Amino acid sequence: MPSTLIATLGPASSARADALAATGVDAFRLNASHMSPEAVGEAIASLRARLPALPIVVDLQGAKVRLGELPAGPRDVREGETLRFALSTGPDEADEGALPLPHAELFAAVRVGDTLGLDDDRVHVRVTAARLGGALAFDAVALHDATIRPRKGVNLLDHPLVLEGLTSVDAAHVDAAKGFAHVSFAFSFMLDGREAAWVRARAPGAAIVGKIERREAITALDAIARACDTVWICRGDLGAQLGAAALARAVAALRPSELACPTLMAGQVLEHLTNHREPTRSEVCHLHDLLCRGYAGIVLSDETAIGDDPALAAATARSLLDALGVNDAPAL
Repeated sequence: MPSTLIATLGPASSARADALAATGVDAFRLNASHMSPEAVGEAIASLRARLPALPIVVDLQGAKVRLGELPAGPRDVREGETLRFALSTGPDEADEGALPLPHAELFAAVRVGDTLGLDDDRVHVRVTAARLGGALAFDAVALHDATIRPRKGVNLLDHPLVLEGLTSVDAAHVDAAKGFAHVSFAFSFMLDGREAAWVRARAPGAAIVGKIERREAITALDAIARACDTVWICRGDLGAQLGAAALARAVAALRPSELACPTLMAGQVLEHLTNHREPTRSEVCHLHDLLCRGYAGIVLSDETAIGDDPALAAATARSLLDALGVNDAPAL
């Protein structure tokens, strides 16, 4: 069977799903981190009306932590500047001047001395005081000049953020999607595979994707593959956690064909297609290497979510997978 191609729907492609489907996309990914539960339900209903059988993967936030909205927009900070992060579920609910974080679980886990990486590791801060005055807040010092932007990811770099069940946000997203046919769920920042049971308990029978995005998941990869129906190796956040060199070593050591479920590569697979008509030769060579090593397919992210020509990107990816394909993995 052909290699699997999953395309992310986003601002550039949500209204053009039919054109993407016509290129041979096997499934669509909806990034629930950027959508309300109501928006997820509406998006699936719209897709089902036009494409009743095409699989949809709802990508849950899981242990992925994001900043909230910044009422004043992006914020420039200077090295040594002290920043306050405070719990907020809306743009007006955080302490005045604080950076809003709508994730109580992070405040329970953070410790003085921890380093946080924001925006795919573009920004680093170190925690200097936590749970100030009994409130869910902490202070951190900027380790370099940077710009902090709304809704960007926040990684706790020194130790894992451990969840004990689905967050209320993820539970609401599952509830919004589980009534539709051909819907599966991806769990971001999976730790050890037990998260799959949390989702299945709320959506019985649903297929689960384990997203490998932190160092602990590399160690637990065999267990995650046994617990899930598919595994995605997500190099963006995984690279932010490990660093570029360690990421390269970790990915090179993976043996997808030896895992208990199909494995897909995600993150910058054909990123040149985001703003160009053709991939780089390096990307094509790397894609061939992935397929030879047993990867079942790829997930397109920016290429189709925000790219200049999502349909062309998907068609190019499909053509390359068909031309280079060497494995016999089933579609999701």
